[in-house]
Amino acid sequence: MKGNHRARIFCTLIFAALVCVVASEVIAVPTFARRYSTSCATCHQAYPRLNAVGESFRLMGYRFVDDENYRKQQPVELGDEAYKRLWPKALWPSEIPRNSPLSFVGRFMVEADLDGTRPSTFTFLLPEELELVWVGNLGEKLSFYGDAIFLQKDFGGADPDSWLTLKAWLQFQSLFGGDNKFNLRFGTVGTQTMALFTARDANFYGTHFYLYTSWFMPPVNLEQAGLASFKGNSFSISPQMGVELNGVGRRWFYAVGVVNGNNEVPFGVPPPSDVSFVGQGIGTNGKDFYTQLAYKIGGTPWDRSDEKAGETLTTGAQFWRDDSLIFSLYGYSGTATIEAVDLEGAETVEEDDFWRLGLGVQKRIKDFSFAAAYVAGNNDNPYGSLSDASVDSTTYHLEVLAFAYPWLMPYGRFEGLKLDLPEGVPGLNPNMDIERILIGAKFMIRPNVFCVVETAHYFEGAELEEGFDKTLFVLLAASF
Repeated sequence: MKGNHRARIFCTLIFAALVCVVASEVIAVPTFARRYSTSCATCHQAYPRLNAVGESFRLMGYRFVDDENYRKQQPVELGDEAYKRLWPKALWPSEIPRNSPLSFVGRFMVEADLDGTRPSTFTFLLPEELELVWVGNLGEKLSFYGDAIFLQKDFGGADPDSWLTLKAWLQFQSLFGGDNKFNLRFGTVGTQTMALFTARDANFYGTHFYLYTSWFMPPVNLEQAGLASFKGNSFSISPQMGVELNGVGRRWFYAVGVVNGNNEVPFGVPPPSDVSFVGQGIGTNGKDFYTQLAYKIGGTPWDRSDEKAGETLTTGAQFWRDDSLIFSLYGYSGTATIEAVDLEGAETVEEDDFWRLGLGVQKRIKDFSFAAAYVAGNNDNPYGSLSDASVDSTTYHLEVLAFAYPWLMPYGRFEGLKLDLPEGVPGLNPNMDIERILIGAKFMIRPNVFCVVETAHYFEGAELEEGFDKTLFVLLAASF
């Protein structure tokens, strides 16, 4: 019975991380459709996944080449252009959006239990998320993003929990010239860059995040471990607070960042308070570091360097196509504090140094997209005083997406998690491996309204995620 309880704890936590879809900074923000008087299909294959035009628009700081020629809503100028020639004896001019840069996103989820393991056959999360997004530019070389998201999650059929999250960033574009080779971002970094370029949670089709970004070190059962409390390593590949330098060229992209690390709770798990900032860490003696690199062969250049005047906003009959091959590299190095308090109140504090290294590839050809990823990692001391053993980890996935019609996209993803957990640690289940296949389809009801139907079959680890295995998820989302 206690073993089942331990498994349910891990199930609850990892399921929370999987279903907590904190919005990305490119989830079909209608602000841009209004700014340019164009369809969401201009930038999206099927939102939130970007097409070649949208990827370039994002990388270039939410601007098109010759952006002023395409804008239908002109910004408000804060100072005359001539002030640039007078600087430093005048304020450098800027601009703000003429109309409100706010967008609204709503997500509504129905979950159907197919194998009788949930307390109720049907669960209604209506809504599952309500999201307010503000995004845009403050002149030619400043971009900004922010959101406030109300979430309601049931963690595998349990009683729903709800909370509000906030995040924001400000980015200075083209620090040395006007070519976006060096951009500096402050705030909640990593939404698009703390992962593989070819497999980003902000650019997916389904109802749940990639497994490789959402798992974290399994917790221990306090009763079996004889502890009053235990704080382990809560790291998962997700946004955090910090500073990032990034840049883009014709065929390459890079990002390097430094973040606080040592998050109080894993990403996607309900925070201690009802309102929290995404990626808030309590810090250690040092900081954590990450990098993302990508290189593209074929297809549309990321910097739109071959663009002809007047072609940017053309939405063709096959707007999702971009025959290309993309290679991606991701790395992270950090330190987490491991705290254990026994039943008598004695506290032990140790540090867990860890790293992740991932390789990814994505091939797009006509109406199909294929992707593969492999991420290796190591934690040298994840259980502190309970065990001096290190833990090796491996995650992987294979993914295929297709366009049957412009409005219908079937997809499938096979993915797994392998953990070399130590034996004999009190309160720890050493068998936490997962292997599963996700199958689903996305229906674009309108350019800004979609429905996703998805289910999963487990080859290994079904008992760890009873609320996810053999459950049918139906998601309806709309933005305006």
